[in-house]
Amino acid sequence: MNKTKFIILKILLIICLLFGMNVLYRLFFYESDLQKHSDIINLVYDVVENECNVIYIGESSNVTFRNNDLDKRSISGFIAAYFPDLRVGDITKAASHAGIYYVLLNNIPPDSKIETVIVTFNLRSFNAEWIYSKLETALQKSIVMIKDYPPLWNRFMLSFKGYDIKTDAERSLQVHYEWRARTLRFPYPFPYTNVKEWDKAKANAGIMREDGSYNAELTSLACHYIKTYAFQIDTLTNPRIKDFDKIVALAKKRNWNLVFNLMAENIEMADSLVGKDLLFLMKQNRDLLVERYQRMGVTVVDNLSSVPDEEFIDRDWTTEHYAEQGRKIVAHNVAQSLKTFYPAHYQEAQNLTENRTHFFHNCEDGEIWTQWHTISREAAFSGKKSSKTGKGEDFGLTFEYGIINLPHSLKTVSVEMQVFPTNLLHNAHIVLEIAGRGTLSFPIKNIATEPNKWQKVDCQFEWDEDFYNWDIVKVFLYNPSSTVIYCDDIRIVFN
Repeated sequence: MNKTKFIILKILLIICLLFGMNVLYRLFFYESDLQKHSDIINLVYDVVENECNVIYIGESSNVTFRNNDLDKRSISGFIAAYFPDLRVGDITKAASHAGIYYVLLNNIPPDSKIETVIVTFNLRSFNAEWIYSKLETALQKSIVMIKDYPPLWNRFMLSFKGYDIKTDAERSLQVHYEWRARTLRFPYPFPYTNVKEWDKAKANAGIMREDGSYNAELTSLACHYIKTYAFQIDTLTNPRIKDFDKIVALAKKRNWNLVFNLMAENIEMADSLVGKDLLFLMKQNRDLLVERYQRMGVTVVDNLSSVPDEEFIDRDWTTEHYAEQGRKIVAHNVAQSLKTFYPAHYQEAQNLTENRTHFFHNCEDGEIWTQWHTISREAAFSGKKSSKTGKGEDFGLTFEYGIINLPHSLKTVSVEMQVFPTNLLHNAHIVLEIAGRGTLSFPIKNIATEPNKWQKVDCQFEWDEDFYNWDIVKVFLYNPSSTVIYCDDIRIVFN
């Protein structure tokens, strides 16, 4: 009896010790480890701190644009334009999927201002290539520290690699197994049993040019369409179904309005390269998803066939990356569905595609510029963020604009920004690049002469008439040194 009491006492002491260690870890070390290993949490911090009413969560389709787009706003940015009285934010993480979305959404505090969640519903994310993607290990590692377990346990799991780790070869084997093992079923005779057989037959038959020669590029693309879209969702085994079901349950628990935004795929290209059999599978999967989640009370926006071929940016791969009009189409359709929840807030979106000559970015939310991944919370002149350069990150937040959109009377551009050099061992420049032609640059070292202090740098560039024969102009801070330099409040004025 005494021995039993002794064992129970020891167990209680261990539990108390672990509890105390977890409290201490949360108080003194957790946030630092979060920023080091799971800085993806900052995406959640942003929408919470901005007191957003509506959030859009998705992958790169939200923010990707064509370089010559006049209006480079994201899909979520275009949606926000229909509801100017609401705070609309986004959580965008490239290559992510519903499993990642769920963990991020679960980290939103229950008492946040969020009322409505729009979730990217990507048909491709249900296929074998995405489920067993080579990017999955990095994605799973990025969310270990923010899973719904005690922080100390999460740190333990990270240290001992307690997450889905596989080599590229192992993931490739999983993909190829799915392509062989999953039988394709049609309501009519079809000559191929699985993706492997169909892919091989297409590669052998090929797509021919007008002169009868074998078009290797288009044949390869056609085969990729088959491997991407030739699947049939099994609701009992497909992990994405389980992920989206968890999001539905979470939304009900939090009393959120939930919208699934089914992304547009290049139906025209799929039809022209492969044909009606592939379209049958794509639409069958679409119908299954729409019907399933509408029955569960989710508002599903069906954009599958809504974007025309010319609005798809990537011409040699299957993506949901759209040019300006494509993003506007998707945003418009989503905005119409949101009118159900916010009828009094809806307004027709303003057209911001008129020619502009003044641009400003404070590294917070707003217009989409490239090199967005350089945005950091480590320092800021205004707001809470700036663009961090140096130590292998040579290019700061980058302005891009189609030259054709500028009035031809302009001869110069003025650039102003706040910079914060951590030391003076650098040769950083403000650069104006005319894509395809060359660059002009201005050294900042002679103006920003003090380390660890915000200082304003401004300069002016001139060009000749030949400038208007080129396509894209870019402006950015270039810092190919090991010295960290932050830049903020970037103002660009064409004169």
